[in-house]
Amino acid sequence: MRKMMNRLEEGKDISGMANKGRLWALLSYLSIIGFLILNSFLITKDGAPLYVIALWALLPTLPLLLFVPGIWLRNPRSHAWLCFVSLLYFMYGVDQAFLPGHQIVGLGLSISSIILFIAAMMFSRWESLRLKAGSSSETQESSEDKG
Repeated sequence: MRKMMNRLEEGKDISGMANKGRLWALLSYLSIIGFLILNSFLITKDGAPLYVIALWALLPTLPLLLFVPGIWLRNPRSHAWLCFVSLLYFMYGVDQAFLPGHQIVGLGLSISSIILFIAAMMFSRWESLRLKAGSSSETQESSEDKG
């Protein structure tokens, strides 16, 4: 166990694990948005105007869309905050799972939000370790260049 932690702290395996965590976070992020859009079609009645469906889709996805710049820039802090927001979608998914005709959307939202929580949390941890290892190696190289 100690060997693995030393390798992680040296930054040898962190980059690959961070990339896998980011991939899972992106996939679950997009699936939550997809399930929310599908849910807006289920909530509105047949023959509802398109702007009503778009409004029902935009309102629940708006908190997720605030994290797009941080996710795009691989910011560990944005991913950490995304963990907390994903818990709201987990509660919403559990609530939708008990409504008749919404079970698939509710289960999909719940499972996707759990995956998003775990993947974003692990990416945040691994990316911050990678950045820390990169900055410490840069400071060592700069001190060797000076000396």
